[in-house]
Amino acid sequence: MRIAIITNTYPPRVGGLEQHLQQLATGLAKLGNDVTVITIDEQPGTRLENGVRILIGKAHLPISGVISFPTLGTTRRLASFLSEGAFDAVSVHTRFFPMTFVGLRAAHMACIPVVHTEHGSGYVASSSTIIVLASRVVDNTLGRYVLRHAERVLGVSQEAASFARRLGAKEPKVFYNAIGPRLSPAEVPDRPERLVFVGRLVDGKGWDTFLRAVARLRDHGRDIEGIILGDGSDFDAARSLAEELRVDDVVQLRGRVSPEHVRSEISGATLVNPTVLSEGFQTTMLEALAEDGRVVTFDVPGAKLLRTQGMPVLIAPQKSTDSLVETLELLLDDPPPAASAGALSPWTWEERLREFSGVLADVAPTSIR
Repeated sequence: MRIAIITNTYPPRVGGLEQHLQQLATGLAKLGNDVTVITIDEQPGTRLENGVRILIGKAHLPISGVISFPTLGTTRRLASFLSEGAFDAVSVHTRFFPMTFVGLRAAHMACIPVVHTEHGSGYVASSSTIIVLASRVVDNTLGRYVLRHAERVLGVSQEAASFARRLGAKEPKVFYNAIGPRLSPAEVPDRPERLVFVGRLVDGKGWDTFLRAVARLRDHGRDIEGIILGDGSDFDAARSLAEELRVDDVVQLRGRVSPEHVRSEISGATLVNPTVLSEGFQTTMLEALAEDGRVVTFDVPGAKLLRTQGMPVLIAPQKSTDSLVETLELLLDDPPPAASAGALSPWTWEERLREFSGVLADVAPTSIR
């Protein structure tokens, strides 16, 4: 099949969504499909990567380093490109990105069916009233339009699928996030006292809760170390808070690192995940488990499912520093064994690509051509 993945963001940008898109595009190409990624960035251009054509248009009006907009007239030009290229299906991701709406409209102008994958499990959470109100407007207008008009809607967790249904999607299906192969050697050091935070340093992601938990554990006499992997608008604030809490000597702020570096840092360690944002399904939890690590997290999509499958995942009863510290101490007192390789086999991209190929085969005959 000829497949176009239309998205606001794509690697080399780093993040869970970007990893999902790269794994999906590369995997579909390896299965023999003709895959083109159409995205936007500050620097337009084209490249060929792992059998995938990547076409990059100019991005405009960036907002908080998360959302930007394509050039005026992109919908019409994109519709012509899709029609002339005789594409069989279009894949778009996350309801509030401008390229998601543009991609769906262009695909339908070219009479091509659309598969939308939702990566969020709720409305955008922020301490900014303006951001909360603006995102609600987008979700209930453009987002609702996308979810109602895509031929198929998938959610990367049960919570994401339920949220898509709330916004008008008809019979959304769960399409769980997944991970690539294990990267660490067969034997890795067991180091549960190594606490690792992975994520953007922005409001709501939990970097401040992580630092306060580390400080509290040190006050309790725990011999631990902390590592923060990620960058963002709050990076300087995180460094200042570490100094204020007097944990700057035991917490390393590494900034943005490669996905491979992330997995090496969390091997055998404890991933600490205190986010209060509307996450879809964080692949960092799966990556930590795949590299013989453990997870201590707030109640986020997928955590309870992994826990019920016997994974070493501990969930804090409340989304607070006190609750996180208590849960971390439970783990440090009696670290659970690492997950077995067999337990993680259903969470690989090999399985997900079979599922997605089935969706594409199902949706293509329903094309509105």
